[in-house]
Amino acid sequence: MKSIFLFCVSLLLSLVGIAQERIIKGIVTDSLTQQPLIGVSIQVAGTAKGTATDVNGAFTINVPPGKALLKFSYIGYEIALIAPPAGTQPIQVALTSAAKSLSSVVITGYTQQSKSRTTGAVSSIPAAVTTQAPVGSFDVMLQGRAPGLYVGTPTGQPGEAGRVSIRGLGSINGDVNPLYIVDGVPVANNSFAALNPEDFETIHILKDAASTAPYGSRAANGVIVITTKKGKAWADGKVRVNYRNQFGVSGLNSSKWDMMNTQERLQFEEILQDPNLPGWAYSRNNPNKLVNGEPVPKTAADYAFGNAYLDSLRTINTDWRKHLLRNGRMQSHALNVSGGNEHTTFYLSGAYFNQEGIALNSGMERYSLRANLQNTNGRFKTTLNVGLSTAAVKYIPDEGVAAAGGAAVGGGGITERNPIAALYYALPYESPYGKPGTGKFGANALDAYANSLLKDNQLKGVLSLQETVQLNHGFQLTGTVGMDFQQTIRTNSLQPDSWYGQMVSNGNQGSYEKKMTSRLGLVATGGIRYYKQWGAGHEVEANLLAEANRIKGNGFGFTGFGLTPELPHTPAGITPGTPENNFIPVIAGQTTPDRLLLSQIALFRYSYKEKYTFSASLRRDGSSQVPATNRYRYFYAFGGSWNILAEDFMQHQHTLTTLRLRGSYGLTGNAGGFATDYGFRTLYGPSLYNGSKALVPTTPGNPDYNWEINRISDIGLEFGLFHNRLRGEIDVYNRVTNGLFINSNLSLTTGFATLATNAGKVRNRGIELMLEGDIIRQKALTLTMGVNLAYNKNRILSLGDEAQIFADEATINKAGLPLGSFYAVRWKGVDPQTGAPIYLDKSGNETNTYNADDAVPMKATYDPPLIGGVTVSLTYKRFEVSMLTSFIQGMYRLNYPDLYAHSGDVKYRQYSQSRDMLQIWQRPGDISPYPGAQYPTYFTSKDIRSADYIKLRNVSVAYNIPVSKRMAGFVRHIKVFANGQNLLSIMKWRGFDPEDANDIAQYEYPMPRTISGGINVTF
Repeated sequence: MKSIFLFCVSLLLSLVGIAQERIIKGIVTDSLTQQPLIGVSIQVAGTAKGTATDVNGAFTINVPPGKALLKFSYIGYEIALIAPPAGTQPIQVALTSAAKSLSSVVITGYTQQSKSRTTGAVSSIPAAVTTQAPVGSFDVMLQGRAPGLYVGTPTGQPGEAGRVSIRGLGSINGDVNPLYIVDGVPVANNSFAALNPEDFETIHILKDAASTAPYGSRAANGVIVITTKKGKAWADGKVRVNYRNQFGVSGLNSSKWDMMNTQERLQFEEILQDPNLPGWAYSRNNPNKLVNGEPVPKTAADYAFGNAYLDSLRTINTDWRKHLLRNGRMQSHALNVSGGNEHTTFYLSGAYFNQEGIALNSGMERYSLRANLQNTNGRFKTTLNVGLSTAAVKYIPDEGVAAAGGAAVGGGGITERNPIAALYYALPYESPYGKPGTGKFGANALDAYANSLLKDNQLKGVLSLQETVQLNHGFQLTGTVGMDFQQTIRTNSLQPDSWYGQMVSNGNQGSYEKKMTSRLGLVATGGIRYYKQWGAGHEVEANLLAEANRIKGNGFGFTGFGLTPELPHTPAGITPGTPENNFIPVIAGQTTPDRLLLSQIALFRYSYKEKYTFSASLRRDGSSQVPATNRYRYFYAFGGSWNILAEDFMQHQHTLTTLRLRGSYGLTGNAGGFATDYGFRTLYGPSLYNGSKALVPTTPGNPDYNWEINRISDIGLEFGLFHNRLRGEIDVYNRVTNGLFINSNLSLTTGFATLATNAGKVRNRGIELMLEGDIIRQKALTLTMGVNLAYNKNRILSLGDEAQIFADEATINKAGLPLGSFYAVRWKGVDPQTGAPIYLDKSGNETNTYNADDAVPMKATYDPPLIGGVTVSLTYKRFEVSMLTSFIQGMYRLNYPDLYAHSGDVKYRQYSQSRDMLQIWQRPGDISPYPGAQYPTYFTSKDIRSADYIKLRNVSVAYNIPVSKRMAGFVRHIKVFANGQNLLSIMKWRGFDPEDANDIAQYEYPMPRTISGGINVTF
């Protein structure tokens, strides 16, 4: 009876205890990104009670009476002890990363999880770095920020996109750009001038198969995933208002530009002894003058006139940089508001950006708006992201443009309208106030500035709507619909009374051109997600999705002639064309995108405790860009990771804080090898036959055309030592592309020169290293340094039946060589006795005869094998200083401006020359690198120059102003800052800048040096 009584008492006490337990609910997020953390361990301090967060970062736990602290722990994050508030209000917990570079939420677009549960090679870049310098296109700011990511800036033109590649070039004729995803929507890679980087929250670079294969046929060149900022329910329930401005000025960078002044030019003309140049024609050392092309002895009057004329020329010493370039001003303003409650959060922003280029008439002006809303109501979660922007970009004319026939034939972009070319061509004794005319390169460039307009008006809209429905504890429905719209209207106008307006073939009275192109990308993704945790640390996540991607576009334009001078830069000035007045307008259409991609996607991940993770993905793509016989293809990837520190045998060591091994293998593809979306078909176009209209084939088509296929393997190690004071990653990868898109040569009897086929393979193999360390880590002072390096070895393994393929007049593709290897006649030097150039023939024998057939491949390529960056970050009390240095090694380019600036050839001597041409060979015995002026100039190996550089890319200094108690009621934070961009360059390159997007340097817009400052205020 006594035992029964005791049992009843115990049972009653237990029931009372259960009744007194509190149920605590909440969500755990990353403090930096505000993204939910999956699998966070939550324990009631001092007990064995615990749970973990689900796929949405949510948790529920019963807290016994008297227990007031919850312990939140997650690999790579600081442990948090939270005292839950009274009542039933859900709590929000933000965990701080212990090593920001290694531990964060990884967002791949389809999934998101902690980096400790990823199996792929993913680099995260703080979005804040894209706003440290005033650049119009954010991708330029990614230079040197992540291992394996190369960004080449083709021009310093404000708003111009960079050439971005991840782990080398994997295609000859196919697209080599990565795929960009913004809030789940694929966006065009040339549209970042119209996107506001102030709105970006996270940037992830996906590099290996485990991370990119879910994107299938669009992932051959890597993926860059961007998320925009979301609102937050602040603890005090109030909204946050943030205003940021920036003002600055840009100027010419530290270039190696050393053209002759007037005195040097006249001296050079005496050396040439060319009677068509004034330095020799009027020299007292020249006894003759030309009369009807024949030399005639000078008279005393001729000598007197010559002396006076040369004296007048010496009074003119024009530095054309001061007339064709300027110090450009910039300003930006950004205002955003965020807030909400436990159900709904919002982020609203508006921004204005205006940057003058350092070349006259160039610049960019952008307006942007964004509205991001999130609502959680019961089982439903809705996210709406809307971004709208408009940008007006003004360009200089004919930048780096060669005439028809290629750079060698057209002169590497020689055009008198291009002011950058005029910096090299314009003679120092030419007056900037003279009238334009033949050979007056400076005056002609100024005339083009004053009387021409080249402008793009861009409209950009990116919209996404994401919906999730929690069916039960394990299953969740997901759906995304999105749109990327881009419209560009180009205006190109030339005044009728200008020098170039009078050269227009239709009427010689100027021209007005207007083109409109538009691109609409639509995406719809939907499916089901399953997530479950069970037992002692088992966790599984699976996704089954279907997706449709549609891209459509159109383009058309017109050019009118016979402009009225009083109506400049408007179509109202066009004279109606008739057969009599020769003002017949030109109407043009444009080949536009029109393609559909249908996909089915399966994603799987299994994790055990914090030790092991296995992932797999399978995607089936069907692309309208590929013939029906090869239209559907499967892409896949497998990956695994092992947290070595979680093993029992590692528990007693105290040096390592992080040690994780991962590996992956998979297959991705590329369908974009044609110039048009219907390139595999035989296409026809209008023509004339025997005086009558006819339809003729324009492309041969290829019904057997197939995908380019990438097979990628990767092994990576992530490590941290001394409480993650030293941390890093190292990756080794191998990427082989099969079925290269190449143009095979055809017999001209077919009517076509080439046929688009799949043949051969190329390999990219390399190693990447990221190392970061806190040299000083104290409460008031921290100093962090980091370095990232990537070495990529590119090799063409096969070209099918083709022995070699010439990419252009300077580069060749051949098995055993890297893509884009240079091909040239080898230069030996100058014969000191005759001044003749010395070449090497194909067998390596010296010869004075130039023969283009003696050209051989060189150990030089325009894709740099070694790239990297060094970062330094210093915080002292309220001061912040950061610095980025980027570098490349092993890159070469054909330097046309330098070639023409070092030529005494009669075809080029009328252009201004580099001052070291005063060392040109003149008489037997002279030792000179420049041959005698009587010898023609040809492109040889000496013109392929190293484009390596080390650049102090960015320096940022900031101070957080203390907010007084009186101001604290309405001002929360004030920061003032200053930035410097492209402050210093160390390079061998001769010219304005070695950076570019291709193998041939012509006359591109120089990269500017920019100094700016501003203030950031949070209310």
